[in-house]
Amino acid sequence: MNTLRFSLLLSLLSCGKEDNDPATDPEVGDPCDAEFTLTLADGSEFPMDDCKHHGVELEFASMPDTTLPQPHNISFIFRSTKDTSVNCWVRWEVQGSCPGRTQYDLGGEDSQLTWNTTDCAIDPAAQGEYVATFGSSEFTAMSTAPISGLEEGSPMAIAFSADVSATAEDGSQLEGTVVIDDEIPLVYTSFEGCSGSDGDTDQDGSIGTQYGGDDCDDEDPSIGPHAVEVCDEIDNNCDGNVDEGVTTTHYKDDDGDGYGRDDAPVEACTTPDGYAPYAGDCDDTDASTNPSQTEVCDGVDNDCDDVEDEGTKIAIYTDDDGDGYGEDPPVDTSCPDAVPAGFSAEGLDCDDDDPFVHPGAEEVCDGVDNDCNDAVDELPTCG
Repeated sequence: MNTLRFSLLLSLLSCGKEDNDPATDPEVGDPCDAEFTLTLADGSEFPMDDCKHHGVELEFASMPDTTLPQPHNISFIFRSTKDTSVNCWVRWEVQGSCPGRTQYDLGGEDSQLTWNTTDCAIDPAAQGEYVATFGSSEFTAMSTAPISGLEEGSPMAIAFSADVSATAEDGSQLEGTVVIDDEIPLVYTSFEGCSGSDGDTDQDGSIGTQYGGDDCDDEDPSIGPHAVEVCDEIDNNCDGNVDEGVTTTHYKDDDGDGYGRDDAPVEACTTPDGYAPYAGDCDDTDASTNPSQTEVCDGVDNDCDDVEDEGTKIAIYTDDDGDGYGEDPPVDTSCPDAVPAGFSAEGLDCDDDDPFVHPGAEEVCDGVDNDCNDAVDELPTCG
């Protein structure tokens, strides 16, 4: 937070007012009431409750519908030692706080939580530098009051408490409470608008997950537990799944014919490059072979129905005399343009040893059924 001067805090502020109560640790004073628990991704917990030093700074702004200036930018630092060169601290910042807005998103630009346990007296596994990428801080109480006027620098009595719950990128979590009861000088800043929330930023009726609710995108009212999942690569209904039940299956299509092979399908909202919405291609190297093709007689399963040349072959007959007609019955089948030698696509030859006898031959008066119509010498001239 550029406007907040932590260097001044670290050099001038300590744990607050001295307390003569013998029950109070003189090294801590009163009211250093912050405490935190660091939980690693594996579930190991490490308390950070030995508060020896804290600093707090508030910037106030005049806001619409308020009489007195209100806390607008807040900065707090907790240390487990008065030695500010030791890296064992928690820093919490909020910009744009406003009355009536109690919750602040730690994953946004206006509210941050960082912690450094490099020099803390804890297990080495928990030592390191952390930045919250998810979570929230929630004010459970907030009050400020002028002590002797509202001029810049005048003392202000402040009392607030807040709960924080944050998660770093590595899955580490920091949870804790901050309680402040102090006097600080009044510092004015410009009102920049309100960054906080009531927990339902998008006003869709569901609390954001960062605030402990179940709305996984509290900036978009179309996303939340109330939503119907649509195919857009977003978890619309916040159930932890993306596009469940609404994707379609697509198949690898190497030959670009609109049909893919059955192996290794993918689920997606739209067809990826190199894929097709239909399966069943039995030869994905040949664009002329797929389930939409018309079967032709070529020894290939053109329409991918696991049968070659079905419905395209013709019956063929043995044609010993080579006259283009064979003797019934047919002896095999063949593609029409590939009838083998010694066979014919036509039958009904009544004498397959005589090339001059077959259907369509010229009938002559010779005592033979030349045209195979079951009549002999049926010409008038043959009387």
